[in-house]
Amino acid sequence: MSIPTPTPRARRVAEIFDFSAGRGLEIGPLHMPLVPRDAADVAYLDLYDRDRLYETHQINPNISRDSIPEIDYPMWDGTRMRTLEEAAKEGAPFDWALASHVVEHVPDLVGWLGQVESVIAPDGALVLVVPDRRYTFDAHRPPTTMGQILQAHEDRHTVPSVRAVYDHHRSAVVADPKRLHQRGPSEAETCVHDLGYTRSQVERARQGEYVDCHVWTYTDRSFPEIIAELRRLGLTGWSVETLLPVQGNDIEFYVVLRRGLSHDLPATPALPDWVEQGLELREEVIRLREVVADQRCRLGSQRKQLAGQRAAMDDLRGSKRWKLATALAAPLDRWRDRRADG
Repeated sequence: MSIPTPTPRARRVAEIFDFSAGRGLEIGPLHMPLVPRDAADVAYLDLYDRDRLYETHQINPNISRDSIPEIDYPMWDGTRMRTLEEAAKEGAPFDWALASHVVEHVPDLVGWLGQVESVIAPDGALVLVVPDRRYTFDAHRPPTTMGQILQAHEDRHTVPSVRAVYDHHRSAVVADPKRLHQRGPSEAETCVHDLGYTRSQVERARQGEYVDCHVWTYTDRSFPEIIAELRRLGLTGWSVETLLPVQGNDIEFYVVLRRGLSHDLPATPALPDWVEQGLELREEVIRLREVVADQRCRLGSQRKQLAGQRAAMDDLRGSKRWKLATALAAPLDRWRDRRADG
């Protein structure tokens, strides 16, 4: 394969973790692995082998066969889709794993975290690149709740649920990250999918098909809280070690999870005061901009109503009824004026 030029995402993820240390597993690299083989001792795991990945993505002109690396651990074994644990166990344990824009897709978050943990060394790390719902096509979706996560695990979901498929397709909007950072979501944004298409995807999900979608919606604040709560519930051995919040006009945050960290770590990793203050200020600015946008919307509506009333008044003044009423009222007005003068 051709070695891709490092993307801004690849450069930034390298800032929070040293991938040259130990053996690693990149999960779901498709055609853009963040850690190339010439930079680290890395193996790749994906749904299918290289040829079938290319076949399933031929509709995408940005994906060529040469850009897809050889997949060391395909989950599809020719007859069924294996779990991540089953597919990668031959190479385990790995010192680290990396997954970019994967953790929001997995049907069972708790189960997936457990599978990754099973192939990672006792003190190993899981590095994640995660889209923040506030700055993507998920901007109108509500945040994921712990109840939803627990229910998916209790029900042992292996494919995205009807709930997830409907929410993903019906709520997706055309998103401009820069505008979302500045103003927050607006009702004026264009939906990506109509109701008919959404219904067709929901029907596929009802039939048990795997309909790829964003099952979960996270922010750089909610995700570490979710991991900490799962740790408190005894449902994961991962803890947050490092977190880089979303930067200006970006859509994603970066987090390093570590096995074997103390249970006494805070639910949200400590950030420098200036970072905390900056995040709070950004949220306050977004809130105020939403208030201003709402007031502008109301003012625009009132102006339209006033313009309509003025148009109606102009029509009335030009009508025969108005002219007749004016003519009849004129003598009465003169009589009133005389009485007032006299």
